[in-house]
Amino acid sequence: MPDAAPHRPQQRSAETREKLVEAALQVFAERGFEGATTRAIVDRAGVALAALPYHFKTKELLWRAVADHSFGRFAEQFSARIAGLEGVDSRTRLRLLLGDYVRFAASHPELHRFMQDASSESTERLRWLVEHHVRPMYETLAELAELPRTTGADAWHPGHLLYAVIGTVATPYAHAAEFELLTGERPDQKQLIDRHIDMLLGLFLPGSEGASHE
Repeated sequence: MPDAAPHRPQQRSAETREKLVEAALQVFAERGFEGATTRAIVDRAGVALAALPYHFKTKELLWRAVADHSFGRFAEQFSARIAGLEGVDSRTRLRLLLGDYVRFAASHPELHRFMQDASSESTERLRWLVEHHVRPMYETLAELAELPRTTGADAWHPGHLLYAVIGTVATPYAHAAEFELLTGERPDQKQLIDRHIDMLLGLFLPGSEGASHE
């Protein structure tokens, strides 16, 4: 039987890197890029301070790894759904994807907080983020923006639509503490997530309500 011992250091290294990325996502989401410190990140990750420069030479490289990881997880979750919807009409496809997006936002509210900080001013980091991760979402929503034409109305502007969708989908979960103080309920409860999806379908795809929980 092959000795697995040589692989253990590589496995530990990969696990440490993953801990750093997950911890950095939380710290960047809470404090922003400028406010995040290496000490806060390694403390959150539960690793030695020396592990950070070993895996990431700069905070910028760690930030990019966080973005790649977060959007990669987003893309992985949606790739199977999209592949299974080949040949399905636009309205049904977009209805199902919208529901998936709500559930993702409820499970990963830190991504929206991370993006809020990243998009607050024009930086090289933001330009990189837009070209590598945000533009594909924008181009996907261009299809939805054309749907009003089926009723003779003007198409929506894809930019307005992108931020309308992001805001109405992600904000309750990114501001979950405020939501709970106002309503007495947590927004990530399944029954509230289902109601949220139905509300959004009524806004963006009228006539699709009530069939959003596949």
